[in-house]
Amino acid sequence: MGRKNKEVSWHTLSFICSLTKILRPEEHMTVGQWADRNMVLPEGSNASGRFSTSSVPYQKEIMDAITDPYITNVSVMSSAQVGKTTIILCGIGYYIDHEPSTQLLVLPTLTLGEKFSKTRLAAMIRDVPALREKIAPAKAKDSDNTILFKGYPGGHIVVAGANSAASLSSMPIRVVWMDETDRFPESAGTEGNPIKLAEARSKTFWNKKRIKTSTPTVHGKSKIEDAYNAGTAEEWCVQCPCCGVWQPYEFKRVVFSNVSMKCINCKEQIPEMDWKESPHKWIAGHPERRHHRSFHLNEMTSPWVSWKEIIQDFKDAKAKLDKYHDPNDLKTFINTVLGESWKETELDEDGVDDKTLAARAEHYEADIPDGVLLLTASVDVQDNRFEIEVRGWARDYETWGIYKTEIYGDLEKREVWDKLEQYLETTFYFRDGRELNVAATAIDTGGHYTNATYKWVKYMKKKGKRVYGVKGYAQKADIPLVYKRTKVDIKEETKNGKEIVVDSTVIHILGVDAGKEDITKRLTIEKPGEGYCHFPSNPGRGYDKEYYEGLTSEHKIDKEVRGVLKKVWVKKSGVRNEPLDLFNYNYAACEILRPVWRELEAKINRGINYMKAKKSAKRRTRKSQDGMEV
Repeated sequence: MGRKNKEVSWHTLSFICSLTKILRPEEHMTVGQWADRNMVLPEGSNASGRFSTSSVPYQKEIMDAITDPYITNVSVMSSAQVGKTTIILCGIGYYIDHEPSTQLLVLPTLTLGEKFSKTRLAAMIRDVPALREKIAPAKAKDSDNTILFKGYPGGHIVVAGANSAASLSSMPIRVVWMDETDRFPESAGTEGNPIKLAEARSKTFWNKKRIKTSTPTVHGKSKIEDAYNAGTAEEWCVQCPCCGVWQPYEFKRVVFSNVSMKCINCKEQIPEMDWKESPHKWIAGHPERRHHRSFHLNEMTSPWVSWKEIIQDFKDAKAKLDKYHDPNDLKTFINTVLGESWKETELDEDGVDDKTLAARAEHYEADIPDGVLLLTASVDVQDNRFEIEVRGWARDYETWGIYKTEIYGDLEKREVWDKLEQYLETTFYFRDGRELNVAATAIDTGGHYTNATYKWVKYMKKKGKRVYGVKGYAQKADIPLVYKRTKVDIKEETKNGKEIVVDSTVIHILGVDAGKEDITKRLTIEKPGEGYCHFPSNPGRGYDKEYYEGLTSEHKIDKEVRGVLKKVWVKKSGVRNEPLDLFNYNYAACEILRPVWRELEAKINRGINYMKAKKSAKRRTRKSQDGMEV
């Protein structure tokens, strides 16, 4: 063969080798393998530095399911401390570096999306060399690398908020990540279900991927629980070191005294570390649903949290429930530690019923039972009457219903307001003859005869009386019972029918939902003491069947408010709710007054009716929120 032919042959061989290299299928790799080779966890994480799936074995199969060509959907319902964010980050990194694709990451709000991008996503890109090479440093004018959009060869990732329809629209996406789906609003603005909107972006891809992760919330309303139940429903199971039976980690089988878990089969109490050192594997409840793998994890499997810590968290939550009938900490434990949905109970939703309250009413031997340190009154203004309740209070907000009554009359006339004033000046007696008068009154200004009520509040304050005009803000769960003070105008009508401002007064805005929440919990307390509510069985006190029905007349339901599912208070049909309102206003009067219980207790014990006692000019006084002496 001539020299020229040899050169051609060598050139041809080189070309073929280069072409073969280009056309050679890329090495198959799963997310777990990519993570073991590339992932670096930032400082401040549970285990900073080089990542290895061997240290958190339950994560590997979840990661690998994401890249399984036969699987479209992956759902993870989990507790808070099992590393689900790491699973998401490793998956995002894989689809940037190894199998470049278009990606969408959706968080509950755009603000949370921005925070995630600035912290977790930016840290991963900075610390993982394979990603740092693909995504250029952010620049002010670089549209390929912003907080919510990062471009790379072969694709890009968009960060969106489930509350923003605009961020969920536009371009097609192959890989859709949805984190904390149970915190998603019911609607993205007015555009509808944000999960459906996000999933629609991937509709045209034959190899689409949709990954949902979240801690669950309420049973029957949990989006991630629905997704989990629609898939393979897999549990991370462990083999019993004694009998070899495979079983999931279940908190109900944990023995607190020796920090062990009882085997579901042989009943042996086996220590935490013996369980964690045994073989593990995922076991599916529905293996036939092969296109949607779903996984459940609880904190008992976590390498970062001990069972001793979990037991203590449960004890603390249970103690709060037992003492205050407050289930919120237990809800948090069930959701974020066990990774399970909270099953609403009758106690949690509706509190105690009217018949139970009526049955525990007690006979008072005098106007005021022993133990009362302070009297407040509340007034609800109706068209033809005042609804009034006087309540007694002790330290720790133990409370006694004293009298519930009505004053009827024409509220356009001065006489009926004078009757109200006279009633509020009534002297009440203990069984040993000691006296006590009402220290503070809260009167509703938000309903009937608003301007007349403003005038009366002003008049009473000028007389040195602690009378607080109050107005409730409903459906405002995020504000406290005593929210703020506001100035209001007092008006008069001129001869020609026009209204003019002649004076002003100050009223208190109440977060009545917060008050109802607290009262409902207090009503469930069964033993006298802190927070307990007493009611008289004495005839003529006004605590009849209608009173108890009214006190329990409202309950919470789920209602969509501007696209977000919220708990709202609603009144039962055909039942008057004035008793609940009156209790709420009395509670507010006590809160506004801010009594110093030890001082009141000392005076009561000495037989002093401090509401009638003459004040020494030199005596130092403390002031309540309205600037009046206590």
